[in-house]
Amino acid sequence: MVFTPDKVSWGSKSPPVGPVISLVYDIALSLVTGYTILEKFSMSRRRNKSPHCWTTFAILPELAGLSKQKEYLKFVGLPIFIDKTSRSHYFILMTAVKHDIQREDFLDSFVFDYLCLAELILVDATQNDNSMLRFKYHNIYHLRKTLQWRMEYSVKYSEAWYTIECELPNCFDELVQVGKNVSLLNKYFWTLETISLSTFAILSNLIGQMDSHSVRYSRHANQRLAEVTSFQNFVNFLILQDVLSYGFVGKIPYHHLEQMFRYTFMHTFRSRGSVFVMYDIKKYSFVSCYGVKHNSTLLKELASPFDADIWTYAAIYFTTFIIIFTLMLRRDISDGFFVIVGLSLENSVSLSVYENSFRKKRSSMFGINALVIIWSIFVGTVLTNWYKTLFTMEMIIPTVYKSPWTGLMEVEGIRILMPFTPPGGVEVANIDDFSRYPFFYYQMLMLFDQVRNRNGNRKFDADKRIAAKLFKKLQSYLGLDDNLEPVRNGTSAPVINMSEFRNTLADFPIQPVEYDKDDSYGVIKSLQTCGKVALMDTKENIQEITNFLNDRRHKEIYVQVEGDSFFTGRQPDIRGWDLPPIRTDYVEKRLKIFISSGIMSHLKEIHRMWHPAKLLGHYANWTGPKGDTVSRLEFSSKVTTGFYLCGFAFIICAGVLFAEIVRYKYDKQYNSVNVID
Repeated sequence: MVFTPDKVSWGSKSPPVGPVISLVYDIALSLVTGYTILEKFSMSRRRNKSPHCWTTFAILPELAGLSKQKEYLKFVGLPIFIDKTSRSHYFILMTAVKHDIQREDFLDSFVFDYLCLAELILVDATQNDNSMLRFKYHNIYHLRKTLQWRMEYSVKYSEAWYTIECELPNCFDELVQVGKNVSLLNKYFWTLETISLSTFAILSNLIGQMDSHSVRYSRHANQRLAEVTSFQNFVNFLILQDVLSYGFVGKIPYHHLEQMFRYTFMHTFRSRGSVFVMYDIKKYSFVSCYGVKHNSTLLKELASPFDADIWTYAAIYFTTFIIIFTLMLRRDISDGFFVIVGLSLENSVSLSVYENSFRKKRSSMFGINALVIIWSIFVGTVLTNWYKTLFTMEMIIPTVYKSPWTGLMEVEGIRILMPFTPPGGVEVANIDDFSRYPFFYYQMLMLFDQVRNRNGNRKFDADKRIAAKLFKKLQSYLGLDDNLEPVRNGTSAPVINMSEFRNTLADFPIQPVEYDKDDSYGVIKSLQTCGKVALMDTKENIQEITNFLNDRRHKEIYVQVEGDSFFTGRQPDIRGWDLPPIRTDYVEKRLKIFISSGIMSHLKEIHRMWHPAKLLGHYANWTGPKGDTVSRLEFSSKVTTGFYLCGFAFIICAGVLFAEIVRYKYDKQYNSVNVID
């Protein structure tokens, strides 16, 4: 894109390579030519993309009054130019007033926000024609003075403009190499996001004691750091450890390494061209003892290890054989039943009576014998294995408890307890008591607003109704209207006192809690009632809390259930870092190495060991379950069930024997009467 004060006619000397767009300066225009070109180019499907770059030529901008201070920054950020977040993007200024543009007060602290990934090149339009091409390359990461840490480490002063003089065939290669070298300096222009003064003082004291390389990277230094910071600050510090330790922070322009964010809440606010580095998917669970039931019923113990389908097929098989035997023997249905029971339970049966009957009728016994063989094989394989499970690998099985809830928000009259950092919410460290209640419920209000206005299919209709109901109930306490704007008519005023919040919203179904020594928020007391109360937190925290509650329980049983995805918009809670668009980003490279190599997982484990979460068990001086894991399990023994089964089989056999005797006497008496007649 070539911008000139007047229209340019290329004539017969049009550029032979690449498309060129010739435009005239006009700040008043609101064209988005640069955005449109980039979007259409990225939408074109290419299997093998050719190397390409973007270039914006600004020829004599001073003639259009664009070289004045502050106007230049506005000029570079116009949407009519190639998007500044495009990679391999050069912004070339051809001007006759290069000395005005090179002034340090002209390129102020906002230059990075306006240049972004664009590489600024300054060409003097007054220079004489010669065979050498001469231009200036802007070093966005220049240092006005040498920075030094101790005596052995230093970053030397660098120029704001590098002069490149080259022959035309070699100019682009030299330009690319200078750009790479300059982009590597972004390492020294990173800093952490705002941290508390107490943490900053501890970090400063810790860094000041790192006199040697061995101490700086030692286990003790990392442990002291982990003990006073959260996991996110711990990782952020290690990412920028070299820069922070050497004291090269505090220069302008610089980049902020922010805390991890939830992608689905953040992506609509991300700056154009920014990079999202995914870390993990945060999972949530809840614990409650309401309506907990166990699986150790006599019927389930007898049915194991086969499921309902197998037993259904076995029953159909059993009934079918009885009917076939009855039809083939041409006698009462009890005869077929007696034969099957004898083969199954007694493993023996006499067919002499039936054989005599068949032989008298000169009928073949082949079909009867075939059925007996098939049934014997079935009994000898399936049922024999079922018998063995009663006294082998499944003789003793642990009791499994199950909660009637799969979600929480659909339960009428539910009361949900959760920490002040809700699922999918923003974690703010060291927030005062005066602000954390309003901040918690404001995050809840934002969540309800997003859910109730969500577009989608009908499966979200129930969530929308619940969110709309809770939104209406909560907005009046915060003094906000339906558009989340403060109410000015005086009909609704926000509640700003923490005690007022606790009292006024006592009947609200979602309550923020904190784990403390005296259980001042009544977490344990509420859960022990086994009413419609559930505690929701991260999956690993709920797992530890569940173990603690079950270890000190009396009669109630607490069950952990996978958390309700209502609070995450029925989407995975993807977390990661949102990084600004930077060429050869030092932090992005370090983060990806940490994650792909497994260093990040290792850091998470050691941080949890050095800085364990202060949950309910921490304040109760709970060091772990009493006794080993196996001894604390509740077992449902199949030995007793096996004896019940054996006795039940004996009863059936005795009943069948008695029925056969009665049947035999009845047949004998019936035959005698027929003979007399």
